[in-house]
Amino acid sequence: MLPNRLLNSIVYTLIISSLSFGLIFGLYMFAYSGFMAIALVTIGIIGFYALITYLVFAVPLQVWLRRRPRKFSLNNFLIYIAVAFLAVFLFWTVDYPPNALTVFRSLNYYIMSIVAGLIYWFWDSIFLRKLTH
Repeated sequence: MLPNRLLNSIVYTLIISSLSFGLIFGLYMFAYSGFMAIALVTIGIIGFYALITYLVFAVPLQVWLRRRPRKFSLNNFLIYIAVAFLAVFLFWTVDYPPNALTVFRSLNYYIMSIVAGLIYWFWDSIFLRKLTH
């Protein structure tokens, strides 16, 4: 069982990372769509999908990495990005099974993976700092 402070830190990291990811890509979609107001709905939709993805992939990794906590660790950053690449690839494979390998030709794949890893690593390090002080 996880200590209460650690569990709170994980929940805060999960929620704020999902909101940040949704906001970044939702605003990107808003600008990409020619500033159509309906595109702002994507902030919530993308945030929800990010919540599920982070819950499945990042939270178990976060618990494992917290056995030896290091704030703003480059190794942790690279691990988060590697897992994000895997998660985005798996979701792409589910959505487009016959074209699964085309994801590697998409710039969005690399941007989404790196940004997803960066966001979660950043917020994890922020809440880890508060947990250790």
